[in-house]
Amino acid sequence: MWLVEDSPLQRARARELLARHHAVETFEDAEQALERLSSGPPPDVLLLDWRLPGVSGLDACRYVRERYDEVTLPILMISTRGAHEDFTEGLQAGANDYVAKPFDDAEMLARVASLLRVRSQGERLREREAHLSTTLSSISDAVITTDKAGRVLFLNPVAERLTGWSTSEALHLPVAEVFRVIDAATREPLENPVERALGLESVQRPTRPALLLRKDGKEVPIEDSAAPIRTGPDSSSGAVLIFRDVTEKTEVSRRNEALTEQLRVSEAEQSLLLDAIPVLVSYVNADERYGRVNKAYEEWFGISRDQLRNRKVREVIGEAAYAVLGPYVRRGLAGESLSFEQHDVPYRLGGKRDVRVSFIAHQTPDGAVDGYVALLQDITMQRKLEQEREQHARQLQQQAEFEQLLIGIVSHDLRNPLGAILMGAERLKRLGIVPPEALRTVERIQVSATRAVKLVKELLDFTQARLGGGIRLERTPSDLHQVCQAATEEVETAHPDADVRVVASGDGRGTWDADRLAQVVQNLLTNALKHGRPGAPVQVETRGEDAQVTLRVHNEGPPIAASQLPSLFQPLQRGTDAVDMASRSVGLGLFIVKAIVDAHQGSVEVESTAERGTTFTVSLPR
Repeated sequence: MWLVEDSPLQRARARELLARHHAVETFEDAEQALERLSSGPPPDVLLLDWRLPGVSGLDACRYVRERYDEVTLPILMISTRGAHEDFTEGLQAGANDYVAKPFDDAEMLARVASLLRVRSQGERLREREAHLSTTLSSISDAVITTDKAGRVLFLNPVAERLTGWSTSEALHLPVAEVFRVIDAATREPLENPVERALGLESVQRPTRPALLLRKDGKEVPIEDSAAPIRTGPDSSSGAVLIFRDVTEKTEVSRRNEALTEQLRVSEAEQSLLLDAIPVLVSYVNADERYGRVNKAYEEWFGISRDQLRNRKVREVIGEAAYAVLGPYVRRGLAGESLSFEQHDVPYRLGGKRDVRVSFIAHQTPDGAVDGYVALLQDITMQRKLEQEREQHARQLQQQAEFEQLLIGIVSHDLRNPLGAILMGAERLKRLGIVPPEALRTVERIQVSATRAVKLVKELLDFTQARLGGGIRLERTPSDLHQVCQAATEEVETAHPDADVRVVASGDGRGTWDADRLAQVVQNLLTNALKHGRPGAPVQVETRGEDAQVTLRVHNEGPPIAASQLPSLFQPLQRGTDAVDMASRSVGLGLFIVKAIVDAHQGSVEVESTAERGTTFTVSLPR
């Protein structure tokens, strides 16, 4: 227990007395005690002097009562003031008891012992309440307890779930507000069973089916009973209400009612379903007369379903159409289920239609054919579109044949003369017979012819990729590190001022077409030199990993516009028009890169930002 006393003499006397029977901790003022109380568990009993420096004992008592009740932390006020008004004020502030100074030792110990008994009884009561609460929470029935005025004290979890009220929400509310019941048949409010049990002081059981109205307005069929909680032969402290959800019990009757309702509305539902089908649906009986049809059938023929019923098929579709479809009608009525497609069927409203029809024969239980169900689709527009697609496919085939012809022309009629031009220019330079003033012209011829050869190769690759077969490969064991080094040296020969840095790591071996991969390296590196910042280094990195080898080409400079990234690997696309026009590029380099990488079952990606520059990454499975 804690003793708060500012007088050293009184504090020592009280401590000596109490310490004979209890563990005592003393405080000189209320501030110390309240600070200790805020940081740990409370004592069994708190002894407070009335007059304390700073916060008075009375104010301290009020503060403690805001946090702890009289059972959890009993308070004994000590004061030299012995008037009845002072006792009353202290008790109203929350003190459990009062002792005046100078106190009698026996009286002091007796009052402390009394407060300890109160606290002990409170703890036992809480334990019993905990046991009872656990029991009520674990049973499958819903339980509500009330005081003798019918105000809610407790709901177990089942009751909370069924009513929609939590115990904290329902606490001290009238039970009739939380547990609302109506007659399941008349839907009239029923007298609350708790009110009946308290009024009659006897157990009350249901006399008719009831519905519980939950807090959210939903209804739950229940069975309930209520009984007073007796504290003596002629007295009670409240009532207990027990109820259960009987939804499953009433489900059978509800299903029967629902089945009856379904049968009643089945006709309407069937009509709705048939009308929602975007196919012409009709039933034709054995006399070739219409039975039920759907809305699509009405609209296609321009006749209401009531007018169609019992009319002959021949009369409705017309003689010309019946001449075409009549044989199928007779096959359907013979018991054959069939599907067919008929073109240029005369239409009763004019013109002709292409139709797709299915007949499903209907037989009676004894096997006789009673009619058939017809499903008809007007495929006139669909067939027209198919014809247009076929025509387009023929045009594409003609275009493909033209591209193949173009390949032959380019391969045989352009490469050979270009090769002759290159060889002739090279021979003129080696013989040394060209005058100095004409040597520059020969070099221009050589450069232009080389560019033309490269252009022809790109056009050949482009045409080959567009034909659908992709780039053809000749796979052999290769080392990407070596391929990259050789390809880079060739590009450096054409760009002697370029700062190209090659980095290789890991195992670069795999089975690829080395010439095609060299073409990838050269295209990406040339692209980086064209579009990178002048004078800035270009990095070419190859890295061998577990199942693949990666090639990265990075350059600094302005980023590729975000709008161009989605189409960057498409043919005839240029990253920067000014650069590509100056280099006479037709925009096939990156398209060919992707085609070669795809042929190797690899992938190529690009990342381009102003801060990090532009990086093309090629991943190749070994």
